[in-house]
Amino acid sequence: MSAIILIGFMGAGKTTISKELGKTTNAQVVDMDDVLVERIGQPIADFFEEHGEPAFRNHETDLLKEAITKNSIIATGGGVILQKENQKVLVDKKVIYLKANADVLVERIRNDKTNIRPNAMNKNDGEIKKLYFSREKLYEKLAKFTIDTSEKTPQEIVAEILNQVTV
Repeated sequence: MSAIILIGFMGAGKTTISKELGKTTNAQVVDMDDVLVERIGQPIADFFEEHGEPAFRNHETDLLKEAITKNSIIATGGGVILQKENQKVLVDKKVIYLKANADVLVERIRNDKTNIRPNAMNKNDGEIKKLYFSREKLYEKLAKFTIDTSEKTPQEIVAEILNQVTV
């Protein structure tokens, strides 16, 4: 198996689906946000504030390059697709875009008390949707498959991924 990379906006389900897919396939799961928090030694929101988004994106790119060499399920951060270097890395990989309706995404982001998202903390709902729409075409361009997660259970999404990708 080669790496399966899950991309999508905050709240699309990358972390949840990567864990479920990992259980189903017995594959290693790399949640990039979790690994980055461990490596940078602080929450991502704090790192953003202290060092800025560009410094964070550099760490993210290094980790992506490392993670794709392993046979694993990779849950990327929502902004991983913004770096040209990352786009080049992802172009010929098994990339799955987990997509959801903008209203569903905002609701999930607002209701998630576990994950503090630096790109959503100080934005109103309209600004979050605008950020989503600014990235949507890039997610679509990089993906080999797109799965709408708005109204599906994690098990349904995993089944759909397994139907599309040889593990």
